[in-house]
Amino acid sequence: MSHYDPIDASARAHWESLSPWRRRLFLFLRGVALFLLVEGVIHWVVILGIGEGTPSWFEELPMAAQGAVIWAAIIDPIAGVGLWLRAGWAIVLWLIATLTQAVLAAWAPSGMTPLLLFTLVELGLVVAYAVLSIRAARESDET
Repeated sequence: MSHYDPIDASARAHWESLSPWRRRLFLFLRGVALFLLVEGVIHWVVILGIGEGTPSWFEELPMAAQGAVIWAAIIDPIAGVGLWLRAGWAIVLWLIATLTQAVLAAWAPSGMTPLLLFTLVELGLVVAYAVLSIRAARESDET
């Protein structure tokens, strides 16, 4: 007996209608969403001092670095959920969050060294997103 699910059928039809580069872009954004969700959890672990003694590493950070961690802990999961749901505003929010992290890392580098890895990875993801978007747009223009 086959169970027909209209939502699943709609999603499958939509997936099959996507061009190859649009499929890659879709999967890439899902991967970025997962990365942002994991990054948000890591930031919350730092803020809450889970697994650390007192004083926690977070409390010893400079004020600008604490602000950057808090900003990322709030914005990254929101952008991640938005990207997963394919909301149009999520890409803008992700780009703003990444730009803000990069500016804060450049403006107040003391204490930001542990966060620099996340910032560099996100800047690389932004470049990859730009390349995939351009390829997907060119593919759409050709058809």
